[in-house]
Amino acid sequence: MDIKAIETFIPDADGRIRQYIADTLGDDFKVKMTRKQPACHHSVKYNVDFNQTSIAEAGSAALIWKEPVKGLYRMSGASLRICSKDTLMVKAGAAEKLRNDLLNSTFRLPVVIIFGGDPLYGEMHSIDVPDQIDAYWACGFIREGNVQVIDCFTQDLLIPVDCAVTTEGYFQRNELKDTDDGEMLFHASCFTQPL
Repeated sequence: MDIKAIETFIPDADGRIRQYIADTLGDDFKVKMTRKQPACHHSVKYNVDFNQTSIAEAGSAALIWKEPVKGLYRMSGASLRICSKDTLMVKAGAAEKLRNDLLNSTFRLPVVIIFGGDPLYGEMHSIDVPDQIDAYWACGFIREGNVQVIDCFTQDLLIPVDCAVTTEGYFQRNELKDTDDGEMLFHASCFTQPL
């Protein structure tokens, strides 16, 4: 199947999704679990040290998390900067949605940061996907096929198998007061990258 260029589907993606919902709320585009170990799981480091990684050169980042009330997946592009050896300052494209989900969480909101893979993951915040629609479902609908995913190591989240690098961790509610400039402090639990 030919993959459409990212510039061509974004202008009409939200209209196509809403039209499909109006016609039927089918589940044709579910996530598909894989048993094969993806490249991003070949090398796992539990003692994260961002100062010794090339995370700043890894390219565009995407955040993936679950909305805590209904458990629907959300995605957003993000810019990162290293704050300490195991924390990152994150500015998310869908900052308001992320903050609301963090406020609705118990204490910590599990999040995974991915690099590489389909550029659509980092552009999902710019598509007006209705709140009742899972981000993986929307990705599958736009790409006209299933999204292959695999479990994270330390968080109860699914990640796409086509990403190159992943960083698992969380945001904490009690740190929101310190991040009024739009950036949020991300605490890493493990870092994975290809060999």
